[in-house]
Amino acid sequence: MMRIFGVQLRKEITELWRTRKLIIVLVVLIAFGLMSPILAKITPDLLESMGEGQMEGIIITIPEPTQKDAIDQLVRNVSQFGLLLAVLMSFGTVVGERERGQAALVFAHPLPREVFVAAKFAAQAIMFAAGLALGALGAYIYTVILFDAPPAGRYLALTGLIYVWLLSLIALSLLASTLGRSMGSAGGLAFVLIVALLLAGSFTNLAPGALLEWGRSIAIKAGSPARWGALAVTVVVTALAVGASCIILRRQEID
Repeated sequence: MMRIFGVQLRKEITELWRTRKLIIVLVVLIAFGLMSPILAKITPDLLESMGEGQMEGIIITIPEPTQKDAIDQLVRNVSQFGLLLAVLMSFGTVVGERERGQAALVFAHPLPREVFVAAKFAAQAIMFAAGLALGALGAYIYTVILFDAPPAGRYLALTGLIYVWLLSLIALSLLASTLGRSMGSAGGLAFVLIVALLLAGSFTNLAPGALLEWGRSIAIKAGSPARWGALAVTVVVTALAVGASCIILRRQEID
């Protein structure tokens, strides 16, 4: 089984490379990682220049940007663009092959459908791990250059919590791709699932979105309460979404 999984995983990663998805994710996450501390550094100057001559007689004092601003900018960028990437790169993974007739050819061979789903999830997870790691490394280096060095362990914890959050988005998008009968319906369902996940953060600190604030507070030493419950819920949501995808695909007729 592990040999079959390894073969399928290599096939999925090769497909991500051929379709340029791997390159897109790497470029976007690295770019926004590098831009985060730069934006934090230049934003006060931009605000000052925009305000000059607009409100005469009013003095606006903008505090000097710090390492905290760079970390805040990184979390904002990843939470916005990482979310979009996770959904866009994942919601068509299963339904796309079904629409093109490739799934029927794949399942004509002795390939367990659970392996098919697991390999797709693993390939996406590896792709985003590489992109996030390189983006976070770039952001860290520029933060050191422009401000000062954040504690490496705390910064690593922030990156890890962001990654766990992204995995839940990938898993839900994969579930939508398994449930959807077309690219349009899968995309719509993925949108609904992700919005529901984001809205849950408005009502409880156990929602996956709490991991972002927890990671941020760790990185900037804010002393906010730990969100172990949110971490547990996120891991469970991810596992359930992947498991449900396996069960649903096993019961579907592929033709």
